Amino acid sequence: MSKRARGVVAGVSGACFWGISNVFINFLTNNYSVAASWIGCFRVLVAGLVFIAICLATCRERLLAMLRDRRAMVGVVLFAVLGIAVYQISYIMAIGSTNASTEALLTQLSLIYIMVYTCARDRRAPMAAELFGLALALIGVFCIATKGDPAALVVGLAGLGWCLLDGMLGFLHNTLPLYALDRYGSLSVNAVGMSLGGLLLIPIAQPWAGAPAFDGIGWAAFGATTLFGAILGYLLAMQGLKDSGPMLGSLLLVFTPIVATLASAALLGTAITAFDLIGLVCIVAMMVVMSLAKKEPQETGEGYVHETA
Repeated sequence: MSKRARGVVAGVSGACFWGISNVFINFLTNNYSVAASWIGCFRVLVAGLVFIAICLATCRERLLAMLRDRRAMVGVVLFAVLGIAVYQISYIMAIGSTNASTEALLTQLSLIYIMVYTCARDRRAPMAAELFGLALALIGVFCIATKGDPAALVVGLAGLGWCLLDGMLGFLHNTLPLYALDRYGSLSVNAVGMSLGGLLLIPIAQPWAGAPAFDGIGWAAFGATTLFGAILGYLLAMQGLKDSGPMLGSLLLVFTPIVATLASAALLGTAITAFDLIGLVCIVAMMVVMSLAKKEPQETGEGYVHETA
């Protein structure tokens, strides 16, 4: 399997796990007295500790080498602060100021930022396949988020500001750790980034106020969102960004709302509409278009080189 193909598989798998994770978050917030900030904080903290344990057991020298690499650590620390901690806060505020549909659609503007970044980095114009893939992704997310009804979007001035910030932070989440990912891998980046990000979220989660009143099902759901979202989802999504590049890797993550919709239907009995299916077709078509297109430039230690299919 080529590096690009491996990145596509990893990116789609990570998006699928994130989509499943979102269903468990919805279940917890709808059925238990627990704030989304508490879930966000402690699932990334638990995941960070898991990643550190795995790194110490399997790739200790790589982790230590990353910690000694000043350039890599600048990116990882900024990833932890902006791409995890502040991103979690902006996500919560964006939904609170608008609604989940509006947030899901407007934050996909991060794909435009990533396209601009990729083209500026490689000193080139956008390829036709990238523009077509971006359009398909945005149409697909619009169909899934609104079910074809633009009135479902709620955009006030404050909500628009939070959603635009959320999109920018999504862009930073997918680009800040690229240097470290390329050299030290997803395990090391997630170990440090998620541990630090989780610690920074503790003042927001306020654990001293007491743990949520979970029963066995509640703790199982929390374990599921941690495993699927913060561990498997992040590990595979970061691997997808590393292997397929920031543009394709980010586009593949729009599979998240598709899988969330399908998982909600299977686990929670949520109805699937025709617009959900249209969105699925658009996003699958996007993946096909991008996968068959000329490969985007890949970073090497001596600059950027173009690879062709």
